[in-house]
Amino acid sequence: TTTTTTTTTTTNSNNSIGGANVVLDRLAASTVVVIGLGGIGSWAAEALCRSGVGNLILIDLDDICISNTNRQLHTLSSTIGKFKITEMKQRLQDIHPTCNITLVHDFVTLDNMDEMLDGLTLSATTAGAGARTIICLDAIDGLQEKAALLAACTDRKIPVVTVGGAAGKMDPTKITCRDMTLVTDDRLVFKSRKLMRQRYGFAQGLHPAAGTSRSITKKRRQKKWNIPCVFSTEVPRIHDNQGSSSFRPCDGPLGTACFVTGSFGFFAAARIVEMIVYDDLKPPRRG
Repeated sequence: TTTTTTTTTTTNSNNSIGGANVVLDRLAASTVVVIGLGGIGSWAAEALCRSGVGNLILIDLDDICISNTNRQLHTLSSTIGKFKITEMKQRLQDIHPTCNITLVHDFVTLDNMDEMLDGLTLSATTAGAGARTIICLDAIDGLQEKAALLAACTDRKIPVVTVGGAAGKMDPTKITCRDMTLVTDDRLVFKSRKLMRQRYGFAQGLHPAAGTSRSITKKRRQKKWNIPCVFSTEVPRIHDNQGSSSFRPCDGPLGTACFVTGSFGFFAAARIVEMIVYDDLKPPRRG
C-alpha cells in the first residue's frame, strides 16, 4: 500500500498563506497594539493571544468596575477595582506563556498621541526576537481620540483596524467588516469619518448609500482609506432609563452584552489575523 502525502497551499486573490510553519512564524513575529481593553478590546486581545500572535502591547488606564460584568472579559468578582491591562496580562500569559506582553498604563489622548505612537514602533522592534510588523487595533470609543488616532496611524503608515459602536446592539449576526469609507448605520464611525475629513485632510466623497446617477457616482467615487472597520448594521435600541441606573457615567445610557462585544472583538481579531497570515498589511491612506 502506497500512501501519498500532498501539501496544499491556500491563496487569496493577492497573497499566499504558504505552509503551516510560515503562518505560525508570521503570527509569532508580529506585534499587535490593542488600544482600549474594554468590552471589545478585552475579547480581541485574548483571541489574538490564542491565535498565536507573539507580541501584544496593551494600552489602557481604566480599572475594572462591577458594571463591566455584562460585557468585558476580565471582569470577575475577584478583579473589581484592579487595572484592566494588569489582569489581562496575567490571563494571557496563562494562556500563551511565551507571548511577549507590554503594558502601557495610560489613556490615548490628543496630547500624548504622537509620543505614544512613536514609542510603539520602538516597542515593536524590541518586544521579541524577530518582531517584524506592527498593527494597531483601535478599540476606543472617544470621538476626538478615535479620529486623531487613525490620522496618526495614517501619518506613520501603521496598519490599523478600527471598530464602531456596540452600545444598544443585540444581534451579533449584523456585525460585519468593511473599509471605513463604506460603513453605514454607525453614528460613532459617521462622526469620526466626518472629523477625519474636516480636521485631518481625509478625502471627501459620497456617502456609501448616496448617489443614483452612475456618471456622478463614478466621477466622485472615493478611494478606500485602507482602514478596516468592524461595525453593526443594526439600529441601536434606545431606552429612556435616565435616573434609574447606578452605573458609572462611563457606561453610558445604552446597554449591551458579551455576545455582542465579544463578537465585535472576535471579528476584529479575525481581520487582524487574516492580515498577518496573508501578509496583507496595507498602510492606511487619506484617499
